[in-house]
Amino acid sequence: MARPVDSVAVVAVPFPAQGHLNQVLHLSLQLASRGLPVHYAAPAEHVRQARARVHGWGDDALRCIHFHELAISAYASPPPDPAADSPFPSHLLPLFEAFIADAPASLAALLGEVSASHRRVVVLYDLINAFAAEAAARLPNGEGFGLHCTAASSFVGRMPGGEALLRKHGLQYQDVHDYVTEEFLEFVEKRARPADTIGSSSGILMNTCRALEGEFIDFVAGQMAYAGKKVIPAAKIQEAFEKLMATDEGREVRQRASALGKAIRADAAVGGSSHKELEDFIAHITR
Repeated sequence: MARPVDSVAVVAVPFPAQGHLNQVLHLSLQLASRGLPVHYAAPAEHVRQARARVHGWGDDALRCIHFHELAISAYASPPPDPAADSPFPSHLLPLFEAFIADAPASLAALLGEVSASHRRVVVLYDLINAFAAEAAARLPNGEGFGLHCTAASSFVGRMPGGEALLRKHGLQYQDVHDYVTEEFLEFVEKRARPADTIGSSSGILMNTCRALEGEFIDFVAGQMAYAGKKVIPAAKIQEAFEKLMATDEGREVRQRASALGKAIRADAAVGGSSHKELEDFIAHITR
């Protein structure tokens, strides 16, 4: 009889943008390193991009991942406009539209194959990919988990009481309209539908680290619990302090950075909270 870990497969479905592809691939590699069979599904161009740009993992680790190409139709690929009013990469919108329109069929076929040969299929999807959440919910042996690729502190301002928590830490909430185009927001609301992924998910994973964002994690978890959802902070944020001032203030910054770095390394090390949370997540999905 197969061991529980052998009878559970993970299918990871990133959104096709670098800040999303990379986070999902790192988490996939973490899961594969624990012996789980992991499938990573994205358009062909973005499978190549994710593999080429990943850092910190060797070829042997990448060979442990089963990469799958999701078929999408041809799309316009205009160059970025350096004179645009917003720095947001609006030229990628045709790609996003093609992905949301066409990837569901390829993903459904892949999930059908994986589902037929495993006791449980865990679909790990970017929160923007509502179609992946819906596909997971349709599987008789499927379970879906959404991944929020940005820090917990980046979205607490949209929650009741969140702005006060940000101010407590000397931070200011930046409205999404300040850095994202209306076109993309309309696409997200009407086509990508991330809000729909919350209801059908078994849990939400955050790309964060308790040593860095503990209070924000607890705040978001409380909000999610109120809505009937469990938050699983399973990935860590790696922060690099590259520029340090030569002033007294700069020395204080270096001291704080050193202390924070030690805390984050301890958090990620065996026995640390991030390590434990990842192990807890694996224990949960292989139950």
